[in-house]
Amino acid sequence: MFKTGSSGLALLLTILSLLAFAFAAFMGLEYLLKGNHLLAVLICLSGMVLLGLCIRMACWGKSTRKKRQGYVIEILSLLAAGVILYLGRTPFSQFVYVVNHEQDINSLVMEARDNAFKIDTAYDDYAQKRLTAYERYLKKSVKDNPQTVSLKVNSLKRRLMPEDMMDVREERKDWLDQLHNMNVWNIATAKNLGYLISASDDWVEQYAEVSSQIYQGEKCEAFTMKSDDIKNRYKEFTTPRTPDRWSNLAMAACCLLILTFYIASLRAKSRYQGRRA
Repeated sequence: MFKTGSSGLALLLTILSLLAFAFAAFMGLEYLLKGNHLLAVLICLSGMVLLGLCIRMACWGKSTRKKRQGYVIEILSLLAAGVILYLGRTPFSQFVYVVNHEQDINSLVMEARDNAFKIDTAYDDYAQKRLTAYERYLKKSVKDNPQTVSLKVNSLKRRLMPEDMMDVREERKDWLDQLHNMNVWNIATAKNLGYLISASDDWVEQYAEVSSQIYQGEKCEAFTMKSDDIKNRYKEFTTPRTPDRWSNLAMAACCLLILTFYIASLRAKSRYQGRRA
């Protein structure tokens, strides 16, 4: 047996480093899976349990007096642990990349929110210009009486700005106002940012559909809004990245700490009784 104090510290370091690795891998999976919380949690929990079991079995294989059987179990357990750590390298390095570009993420969040707010404003301007142009057409070209002009303009207004759409806009505004705590350390950032970008495209399409019917005499097109590079910039953080120097160094340090308990067991066996025959 080896000393309780040293083994307890080694076990603590292994558990803490395993949790830190699992957290980083989970956050990386959040971006790679674009906010699929359930799948990310299941993958990380499974990996963490399997990795902990591999380390425990490697230590058991080292300590058992059944030399041949213990040696096989030790080697297989270490190989399995290496495979799990290697598979976790991609999400781990993904989160390191995200953290290194924290300012870019923050800027992307703000731009996505501002872009979403601008959609409603841009549509209001579009609708108002279209109503004004239609009213001018009715007065100058058709020469309807004021009451008829008012009825036709109101008909177009109800078409362009239905009441149910106005209610949805208020709910949307409230939701956008709450998106001020998104950062790289928030587990909901990847999901909310992805939803915000895709929802913005949906809102533009909804406005385009509402405004697609052109009244007689109008010289206009359905609502459109030029998209920027927000979607491509978001894709940069959700596409697997090749591990760089910093992520490799962080990964190496984390792996070394995760194996602390196993390394301590090797040292203990060289100093205390209980060595396999």
